[in-house]
Amino acid sequence: MTDRKVVLKMVTSLDGFATSPDGTHEWMFEFFGDDSGEWNRRALAEAGVHAMGRRSYEIMGPHWAASKGPIATAMNEKPKAVFSHMLRKAEWGPAEIFGGDLSAAIAELKARDDEGTILVHGGPTFARSLTHLGLVDEYQLTTVPIAIGAGRSPFAELDAHLKFDILEEERFQSGALAQILVPRR
Repeated sequence: MTDRKVVLKMVTSLDGFATSPDGTHEWMFEFFGDDSGEWNRRALAEAGVHAMGRRSYEIMGPHWAASKGPIATAMNEKPKAVFSHMLRKAEWGPAEIFGGDLSAAIAELKARDDEGTILVHGGPTFARSLTHLGLVDEYQLTTVPIAIGAGRSPFAELDAHLKFDILEEERFQSGALAQILVPRR
């Protein structure tokens, strides 16, 4: 039996938002480049399963299914764990839908004898749920140098301060800063 790591990978604005108030996130794409692509490919190579909420699954599925290249291959071929109480069928596979208790589902995924991390993609609501429950072992956050003023944050409404140790940092040519952080427990 293994104890796989849950890794939350997310891009945020300088003021800590993962999406604008309306849920859009196009503002982040101008900060992507070859060097940040390498950062993303490394995380994807370490992933054993992609975990995401329903909305992210519905947005990412059509995009990656119609895309080519190494990132598309990693996104399309590796299994997906989709967390939703509403989704009944998963077209973009291989995929497994989890509709019950989030903590129990993550514990089940961690206990599986599969290789690689549980790489969490997706929206701030799903990320916030994982963070509030203390289920994230490592955060891979890329902060892009733009302030959007309002939006949705993966760290909104914390019950207490959440402190981190920074394991690694990398600055990209665009000015974006990628960090690997672990929560202090």
